[in-house]
Amino acid sequence: MLTIALSLIGGVLAGFGLNAVWQGHPVWSVLAGLVVAILVMVVINLLMRKKLEAVFLKIQDHIVNSQNAIRRKISTLGSHAGPTFQAKLEQEQAQAIREAIDMIDGVKPFEKWNFMVGRQADTLRAQFYFQIKDFEAADKYFKHALLLDPMLFAMQMTRCYKRGEQKEVDDLFQKGQARFKDDKAVLIYALYSWILVQQNRIEDAIQVLVKAKTRAENDVLKQNWEHLVNGRVKRFSNSGLGDQWYALYLEQPRVQRIRETPGKGFRRF
Repeated sequence: MLTIALSLIGGVLAGFGLNAVWQGHPVWSVLAGLVVAILVMVVINLLMRKKLEAVFLKIQDHIVNSQNAIRRKISTLGSHAGPTFQAKLEQEQAQAIREAIDMIDGVKPFEKWNFMVGRQADTLRAQFYFQIKDFEAADKYFKHALLLDPMLFAMQMTRCYKRGEQKEVDDLFQKGQARFKDDKAVLIYALYSWILVQQNRIEDAIQVLVKAKTRAENDVLKQNWEHLVNGRVKRFSNSGLGDQWYALYLEQPRVQRIRETPGKGFRRF
């Protein structure tokens, strides 16, 4: 990584330079080298961060503008919008997201400066491909994604479930419940309990929801627990989580509608 290389070179030059003009003080020469190395790293990271933020902001603006255009079209037709119109809007939204994916390539020049840049870019690609249901491409990038957001974490769990990788699902849940607390953990508990119900592991789902009641208090989770303990398995539903749940594409809402990206378009880094 160039940032580390340049900071080390700067530190070494500063240390030897001070020792050359002020001999007999090796400790001060070492300290000077360390200070210069840190300063070089900080300056480079600040410059790179500004450039990266500009790229990500451009991508976010593109997504927001496309969503605003779709909202305007929906508000124009209102209740007169039919399935054909909705399909067209979904195609336009998918196209906008594919354009955003192409824009992510703008961070490639910075990957040699910071190894985390590549993982940040892959995280964004994984999320975008998942949103347009290109799951094969999403799986490729999830391998290197930074799962710092509960929605991204849930997307990864969903893909493991769809591929039949139950051990990976279990492991991700254990990590997720430890990583996310309170409201941020709701989707993780809701998803895992849903998966267990699909596998007819009702008692396991009940135990998960018992934990959820104290660690991620939520009316939907509480109601699902009540349904299961009272034998009302068919009434188990995460629909109360709204678009956050339906964005995982595990179920479809009764009334089809255009769904937007949960949150503000995508996770910023």
